[in-house]
Amino acid sequence: MPLPRPLCTRLSREVESELERIFFEQQWTPSEGLRTILREWLSVQRFPQIEFRETRAGRRAALRGGPEVWEVAAAAGPGRAMSAAVGQRFAGTRTEALEEALAFAKEYADEIDPIVAREERLARI
Repeated sequence: MPLPRPLCTRLSREVESELERIFFEQQWTPSEGLRTILREWLSVQRFPQIEFRETRAGRRAALRGGPEVWEVAAAAGPGRAMSAAVGQRFAGTRTEALEEALAFAKEYADEIDPIVAREERLARI
């Protein structure tokens, strides 16, 4: 896979200051921070019911006002398909939101699957 090409842009001093503050708080380099912010923004454009939250385990995707995506994915199992069991496990969460979480988990399996595996290992301890 070829390396990504650099993208140059001009930022207002206010935006640059805010980004520097966020990068410092998150302990991101400018490149890491911009990549993360843009990836999350693009994800939210495709999956509007998803948000990104700070957790003790790091920054994770979650349903707005609901469970983390990995929790929904784990309840659905490897097929990541909506089922009555998923609906019961997350009673009170709209079916459309759960389906969006599962679609996100499929699209970003490289991020979600390791979290599911780690959490399942921890649950067995």
